Amino acid sequence: MFKRFIVFILLLFLAIPALIVSADVIYEPRNDFYQQNRDKCVYLGRSFYANGESGSVSVKNEPGDGRELESVKNGEVLEIEYSCLYESEYWGLVYESGWVKMDQLLVIYDYISFDEEHQGEFYQYNGDYAEIKKAGAALAWHWPGSGEPIWTIQDIDTESFYVSHAYKDKDGREWGFVTYFYGSRNIWVCISDPMNRDIPAFNPAPEPVFWKSDTTHKEIEESDKSKTSSYELNGSDNFTLWIIIGSVAALVIVTAVLIMIFWRPNKVKPGN
Repeated sequence: MFKRFIVFILLLFLAIPALIVSADVIYEPRNDFYQQNRDKCVYLGRSFYANGESGSVSVKNEPGDGRELESVKNGEVLEIEYSCLYESEYWGLVYESGWVKMDQLLVIYDYISFDEEHQGEFYQYNGDYAEIKKAGAALAWHWPGSGEPIWTIQDIDTESFYVSHAYKDKDGREWGFVTYFYGSRNIWVCISDPMNRDIPAFNPAPEPVFWKSDTTHKEIEESDKSKTSSYELNGSDNFTLWIIIGSVAALVIVTAVLIMIFWRPNKVKPGN
């Protein structure tokens, strides 16, 4: 029994690194066209409303393909993972299911929209998160003044908590943008009043608008920067994926060795 307990502890310690790494990986889509044209694709990760001229949007197997996989009625929400510039037209990859023309979509206001509107107002936060320390938690918002918080981030250790940039609203409240913190991605917190659910919606979402192509697409067309963009977009994820594969392989090998050591069948003595 003691041997089994020791083996369990060893396996647990071997598995933890792999689990931690895998929790923060964004996997590339299993889509043939994407795999063949990844150097021309840009990650979006945004929500859109279908807005086709005929009252619906046609999802294609790949850009330029005449085959229709499905038809999405106007007003329905589509999650677009990547955009691709194909023969002078922008196409979006609907979560691994197919491609749609981006000019038939309306982008839903989000943290990226807020950043685009207020980029010149952001600054580096140099405070000590005093109010968050007192509360030990903070409400997560889509953007400052969005109206309603999304969820509560509990048990915040300010030693590992970090905001990439800050913003101060017209009433003097200080906000911080969090790229990632224990499962929370791309959210805002009110640094000066972290648990106040009654902050008014001073910046409600406007009507959805047509999406404007990311400048990265222009870089892909105009220079060899596409190679750098592609590496920055996919290289780190692929490297992390290899770390996971290596960790899992090591776990399997160590498990096999431990089984051979601790679970060897007992030899039967002659005469027994």
